[in-house]
Amino acid sequence: MLARKSIIPEEYVLARIAAENLRKPRIRDRLPKARFIAKSGACNLAHKNIREQGRFLQDIFTTLVDLKWRHTLVIFTMSFLCSWLLFAIMWWLVAFAHGDIYAYMEKSGMEKSG
Repeated sequence: MLARKSIIPEEYVLARIAAENLRKPRIRDRLPKARFIAKSGACNLAHKNIREQGRFLQDIFTTLVDLKWRHTLVIFTMSFLCSWLLFAIMWWLVAFAHGDIYAYMEKSGMEKSG
């Protein structure tokens, strides 16, 4: 008896209300956020009015952090090897100046030439 059109207006019928008020799904497509640093590590900032010349050599720590890893490792390895080579050259010069090299050559049976 209540379902007749004359008693209940059509805008109050439950089926019509449900059809008009369908909820959107909760999962929405999100717009990509603008990031300062991309997930790949690339910097999306544009530096303006900043002088970039000579920035790397002002601070050695910042320079090593800003470089690529392979360049940092090459610099570290070469500085290590060069410091040991410099120490070896100084040790050899001291031994040569004191005549220790000639004494070693005579002791081992080698003749000094010249």
